[in-house]
Amino acid sequence: MNTYNCRVLLFLGVLMLFQSCIPYEKLVNFEKEGTGLPFDVPENITNAEELTIQAYDVLSIIIHGQDVETAAPFNLSTQEDLSQQNDPNLYQLQGYLVNRNGEIDLPILGKLSVKSMTKEEVKSLLLGKLKKYLKNPVVNVRLLNFRVTVSGEVNFPGTFNIYNDRITLAEILTMAGDLTPYADRTHVMVEREKDGKRTYSKVDISSNQFFKSKYFYLKQNDFIYVRPIEEKRGAVADNSNKILPFVSAFVSIAALLISVFK
Repeated sequence: MNTYNCRVLLFLGVLMLFQSCIPYEKLVNFEKEGTGLPFDVPENITNAEELTIQAYDVLSIIIHGQDVETAAPFNLSTQEDLSQQNDPNLYQLQGYLVNRNGEIDLPILGKLSVKSMTKEEVKSLLLGKLKKYLKNPVVNVRLLNFRVTVSGEVNFPGTFNIYNDRITLAEILTMAGDLTPYADRTHVMVEREKDGKRTYSKVDISSNQFFKSKYFYLKQNDFIYVRPIEEKRGAVADNSNKILPFVSAFVSIAALLISVFK
């Protein structure tokens, strides 16, 4: 094999080796816009909205009073025991389901409308109703069905139960094992349902404006889909792509050795 053929073979091998490489810019988050993040510069948080109660939510409502026996009729039979557990899934069935009209049905108090209220507003509503029955009542309200589903180009897609009232898009993507190299960081879709309406929004997490998005803080039952980039097409076109890097490397090394010894 002459020197010219060796050089051609070497060039083709190197070309095959790098044909599926993803540009560095497509793998970086939060840097687009040219300035990066404003490190060490405090910013006011203006996009963190409180969760509001929606139809088909499940609420844990536990009512306490100075007299335990007097407060007992206002609670579901087993909620006191289950409230000691750390996993809300253990007592979801004992929560209060918000019906399609935004109402819950409590013992003694009857039906109450809680639609679009925050937890604190629900708590205040109940305290007002309980004053004529209990002395110094205490009310604990908790949302039991805060779940977020992540699909697409993440390492561990699935549905995640959230055990507090605040989680960000960045956190849920981390819980899903982070983005794969084929994730389109400029197009992360967030599907959200509220008041009987469904909305879709595209979030660009490669931009440093991501943290100011109204979808940075998630709501109950949000669905996140991470779209693949164009390079993914070649990766899944056929099974030969799985061995292509190894073949390319072998061809490159063989061509280099032949060139050296010739």
